[in-house]
Amino acid sequence: MAAHRSRRRGDGGAVALEFAGSVPIAFFVIFLSFQAYISFTTVSRVENIARTGAREASQRYEPNLCVQYANSVRPTWLNDYDIKGGTTTVDGTEAVYCRVEAKLPLIFKGVPLDYTVKRTVTMPLG
Repeated sequence: MAAHRSRRRGDGGAVALEFAGSVPIAFFVIFLSFQAYISFTTVSRVENIARTGAREASQRYEPNLCVQYANSVRPTWLNDYDIKGGTTTVDGTEAVYCRVEAKLPLIFKGVPLDYTVKRTVTMPLG
């Protein structure tokens, strides 16, 4: 009975208040983690698209089809993108280049981040 009397008045609901204060911080950390995951995945996918487009066009001696080969491996969630490719010369030899630009997808569209991932891959013909 004495332990029950020593409890201070007015501390009821403190745990609920602490929980309510930490929930927005937890959601913010989860949001940042997921956005970082999406960012790293986008960079990886853009590099893969450019590499595949240049490699396939180079192996088949069809530099003008670089865009078609690159589009064949583009993930469906990557919406805002631009792919260019063709012939070029490197040290006097013919080569194929594939340039991919993609805007970073954002979880919340209202966030004013405008970051574009750009990758260019050049490979010799053959």
